[in-house]
Amino acid sequence: MARNDNPLCDLDPATIDPAWLLNELKEAHQTIRALLRQLSKEQGRHAEIARAYNKTVANLVEITRENAALERERDMWKARAESMMREHASVKIGAIPFSLTAAEISAIRKAMARLHHPDAGGDAERMKLWNAALDPLEERVSS
Repeated sequence: MARNDNPLCDLDPATIDPAWLLNELKEAHQTIRALLRQLSKEQGRHAEIARAYNKTVANLVEITRENAALERERDMWKARAESMMREHASVKIGAIPFSLTAAEISAIRKAMARLHHPDAGGDAERMKLWNAALDPLEERVSS
C-alpha cells in the first residue's frame, strides 16, 4: 500500500502550474455546487413525501373515527328495528309493507280458518299456506 494515494503529494510545489490548480479548484467547486443542488432537491422530495404521509395518516385516522361512529349508529338503528319487529310483525304485499299486532294476526288467522278450514268445507292446502305465513309473524310479535 502506498504511503499516500494523493498524486499531488509526489509533485514538487515549484513545478505545479497555478492555472491548473485554479482549474482543479473550479471543477471541485462546480461538483460541490451540483451535489448541493441535488441534495436540496432530494430534501425537498423527502419533505413532500413526509407531508403526504402525515396527511394520509390523518385521513385514515379520521376515516376510522367516522366508521366507528357509523357502526355505532348502525347498531343503534338495528337494535331499534329489532325491537320494533318484536312489537309488530311486518308483512309485504307487493311493495307495500304492513305492520301487524298480535291481535290483528289472530283475527286474520280466525277469518282464514272460517274460510279455508277443512272442517268448514275449505281447502286443507290453502289453510296450511295461511298457517305457514302467519306462524312466523306470530313468533316475531311474541318474542
